[in-house]
Amino acid sequence: MLERFAASAAELRGREVEIDLVDPCMPGAGRIWSTDESPLLLMNSRARDVTVFTDDSVVMDGPVVPGPTLAEWAEEIRSGHRAAPTASTSLRAEIDEMGADAFASRRVQALYLEWFFGHVLAALPTTVRVHLHREEAVALRRVDASSWRVRLAGGAELPADAVLLALGHTDALPGAADRANAEFARRHGGAWIGPSQARDADLDSLPAGEDVIVRGMGLAFIDLMALLTEGRGGRFEPDPRDGEPGRLVYVPSGREPRLWVGSRRGVPFHSKVRGESEPAGPRDLVHVTAQALDAREDATGHLDYARDVLPLIASEIARAVPELAVDPAVDPAAAWLDDPLRDLVRASAPDTAPDAASDTGPDTEPDDVDRRRALDTVRDEVVSHVEADLAARAVGPATAERALFQTLLRIHGVLAEHLPSSRLTEDSRHRDAGRWFSLFSFVDSGPPPHRLQQLLALERAGVVRFLGPRVRVTTDERTGRFVARGGAGTVVAARALVDAFLPAAALATSASELLRSLVGDEPIGVESASSPGRLAVDDSLRVLGPDGAPHEGLWAVGPGTSELQVGAFARPRTNAPSFRRNDALARALACTLADVGTPHAPRRGRTGTPVLGILGTGKLGTALARTALRRGFHVEVGSRLPDDLVRTALPGARRDEIARLADRADAVILALPLHAALQLDPDDLAGAVVIDATNAWGSADEDALAAARRRAAEGPRSGAPGTSTSELLAAHLRRSAVVKSLNHLGYHDIEELGVTGRAVALAGDDPAARATVAAVLARLGADPVDLGPLARGIDLEPGAALFDGWTTRAQLAHRRSERVAA
Repeated sequence: MLERFAASAAELRGREVEIDLVDPCMPGAGRIWSTDESPLLLMNSRARDVTVFTDDSVVMDGPVVPGPTLAEWAEEIRSGHRAAPTASTSLRAEIDEMGADAFASRRVQALYLEWFFGHVLAALPTTVRVHLHREEAVALRRVDASSWRVRLAGGAELPADAVLLALGHTDALPGAADRANAEFARRHGGAWIGPSQARDADLDSLPAGEDVIVRGMGLAFIDLMALLTEGRGGRFEPDPRDGEPGRLVYVPSGREPRLWVGSRRGVPFHSKVRGESEPAGPRDLVHVTAQALDAREDATGHLDYARDVLPLIASEIARAVPELAVDPAVDPAAAWLDDPLRDLVRASAPDTAPDAASDTGPDTEPDDVDRRRALDTVRDEVVSHVEADLAARAVGPATAERALFQTLLRIHGVLAEHLPSSRLTEDSRHRDAGRWFSLFSFVDSGPPPHRLQQLLALERAGVVRFLGPRVRVTTDERTGRFVARGGAGTVVAARALVDAFLPAAALATSASELLRSLVGDEPIGVESASSPGRLAVDDSLRVLGPDGAPHEGLWAVGPGTSELQVGAFARPRTNAPSFRRNDALARALACTLADVGTPHAPRRGRTGTPVLGILGTGKLGTALARTALRRGFHVEVGSRLPDDLVRTALPGARRDEIARLADRADAVILALPLHAALQLDPDDLAGAVVIDATNAWGSADEDALAAARRRAAEGPRSGAPGTSTSELLAAHLRRSAVVKSLNHLGYHDIEELGVTGRAVALAGDDPAARATVAAVLARLGADPVDLGPLARGIDLEPGAALFDGWTTRAQLAHRRSERVAA
């Protein structure tokens, strides 16, 4: 949105605009994409198919501003035409090894998104200024007909002429069924993991060798599978066979649980298609069109999804992929595509979604023979389905599957624009909400092929077993176990249950205080009647008030709203709905702001976000700056680099003069060569808490230290041998409070491992300054260890007892005791 707003800045007609961007997480990457998550968590799109830049295929009013896809960005870094966004050994190695057809790790995508944010900031016209607030927005109130106030978690309020809510996926507070499952597991010594991102789940609660019921077989399950197998030390080895070049064998570590997996469909999402961007099938749609949808409207202008829309989809697929022998007249509901194991389901089995609440109703239990027979039958059907899917999509020509993939992608573009949920009949809204997106995701948004090869290898190794379709879960107080029953007769009991899917959208129980407040005691918005749990917006994405009228100056986008989901990223040259949506909304915002009568006066006071100053943008300075930005600091750097280069290299950081930086920052890190630090003007850092992260390396530093010792001998501090370099620096920066810290961490370690959980030592003469630095280190994620007076900093210098060789508080204590004993 910010990029499209900048592209349409001409609509502002010269008016200056201040944008307050509120996000406690790293802007650009946000909460979902993180550079510190496991490299096992992969994207489900190839690098060549991921872009955040518009191209001339996009039908929009705004200008095209081209840029590199994820694959092209990586190639520019490899070729030296673009600066690397990290010095991390493993992250940089991933970029170096990532080909255009690779499925990149999400942490590499996080780097791409961070870089994109910096790129957008650097390209903003001078009339548009962005101010970051690294905390959560918790409330919104209307002041008058043309102005708003946004309250931040720290208590500050931001006045605004226009507000855009772009919160993305949010967690949800536990519902009644969730609380019941959690309490059942606690009471019986089991485990329950609720809907969440896999990286946030408490997987340590699942012991090795224990049976675990997993409800859901989508992408969240694939992530979980990777973290509980390779993430626990297991490994996959090639085991090719005739017709199965990608076959794998799994070598367990012995620390894996046993996963019993099922869902509504009973099978995982389809594999990604080999060469999916190569043209296949018709290049147009003739059935799913705006005109065809208009023609099927009822007298009130509404459509029934099953009656009016699905037959068009089935006809479009039959035209594009005749090899599938689909007859829309026989199966207009496309069950053949959406429900591949439907023939396994017994007539008495409920059609239960995988995220349905647990219940404790009585069941007629099959005997052991029936259970084994059902499990064997389900196993054969699921394995055959996955093997056939891989053979068709990843091994052979894949022409039909490619045509199906591309046709569904085009259909999604049409439905995203012409079938808002408000256009469905009331019955269809409640019955069919989300059915298209579910089908589209099942066929087109599946995992990389090798993930399904891994799933088959895990099944052969006995680590994964299949429960089949129509799985529902109950609790058994007598045994203290969760009980999963599949529609094909499978029954399994286990002490642990994992709900492997994302939280459902629910305004009233959202984990976001802001979203809950919108429908609270003094509601601003309203839950959508057509998309339960989501914020109601009109066709222009304006938030609807309780009276049904759209608010002026308030918009909302994303999965928490009633708009049809259009995806987080776009494929190049596909006229992506997300680009069309964002461009239209950005231009509407620009036109609204251009017409504001008297805009609010700029106000840039401090909010509750801590400010960290950094002098030096070399390898250590940029590593610390990137870490601080990701941990929610405002970062201001003193650098000779131009503003646009600072924004690009350190997305979200701001360049400032040293004196202003010292005045604004909670602490200032010296990430400079020591001789450069000893040449700083002491008045520029007067009153600042200074973190001395310097080390003495080379002749220039030794010459500067010799001069500093001579000067110190004439002052209150001794310049004799044995005086720490930090004491000499403190004598020079006489009006600052100097604290030695962070110098014993290498920039590559900071980039690779971060500082989370690591003990980081500090020493200083001013107790208040030490407390400030300890708070900074704690927010960075470190465990601060106070060594006492600044003279103790000598132990942290290169070659000294505490310079390296420890990472925890206990290891540091051991090194200190060894030094005392020596």
